[in-house]
Amino acid sequence: MVAKSETGADDGARSGGRAAEAYRTARERTYSAYEAARERASDVTRQATDQIAVYPVGAVIGGLAIGALLGFLAPATRRESELLSPTGRKITDAARNAAQRGFDAGKEQFDEIRSRATQRVGEAVVEAVSNGGKD
Repeated sequence: MVAKSETGADDGARSGGRAAEAYRTARERTYSAYEAARERASDVTRQATDQIAVYPVGAVIGGLAIGALLGFLAPATRRESELLSPTGRKITDAARNAAQRGFDAGKEQFDEIRSRATQRVGEAVVEAVSNGGKD
């Protein structure tokens, strides 16, 4: 238990000293946190710059993707809908047609590969049978 003095001067001085110390401690912690955040931001910026220098195409594609995402999330106005609706349909139709052509081309290649594999397996079976199992 702390003894009180008659004038209270010692208690006031101690309280003021504790408050000053708490202020200094808080200030140091704040400054340390600020410096750490600043260093981290600098490191992240440097790493991003390095990555952009190494992978410039990826950075452009990433930027476009982020822009498209933000554009998608932003609400469309009535005027935008009126102006862009026909263009959106055209783009959607073109993308759908391109995807279908890609699917068809992939299916043709798959069928061709399957046909060649079937033919080679057939040839190997005929060869094995004609040799009578002799190697």
